[in-house]
Amino acid sequence: MNLRETMQQHQALAQKGDPGACRERIGGTTVQSGGMRTEGKFGRHVVIVDEPKVFGGDDTAANPAEVLLAALATSVSVTLRCHAALQGLKVGRIQVDAQGDLDIRGFFDTDPKVRSGFQGISLDLQVESDATPEQLKRLLVAVERGCPMLDTCRDATSIKIGLSR
Repeated sequence: MNLRETMQQHQALAQKGDPGACRERIGGTTVQSGGMRTEGKFGRHVVIVDEPKVFGGDDTAANPAEVLLAALATSVSVTLRCHAALQGLKVGRIQVDAQGDLDIRGFFDTDPKVRSGFQGISLDLQVESDATPEQLKRLLVAVERGCPMLDTCRDATSIKIGLSR
């Protein structure tokens, strides 16, 4: 089965509107046993995250902010490719340059006006395709509406935090 057929099957399932059939539960566990290096297990995949040496880590892996940017950029790429397939557009290489600015005044709560998260994020997409500018515009609209990580980063998502010993 090709990607277009796969996406058409998923789209047909979504159009039926059954929340139980459309829900995909995703989760995992991370463990930090000293230092800043964290190992996570998500499904059958291991994700390693660390901090740079200037922030107390060993710089053995991407830091959490870089992982978030990677997740966002990757989700945009996947969403673009899937919607291109649905729209019958041929897409080759997709490159997403992701940039964001953090301000440690927010992290250390030294200025209540400065948020601890990214002050802003910019994504620059470069897509190899023979699609017309109008087709690419429609594709970008579908990406902006459909990308799960873009939606998560743009709109407040409810997060509950519990603490135990």
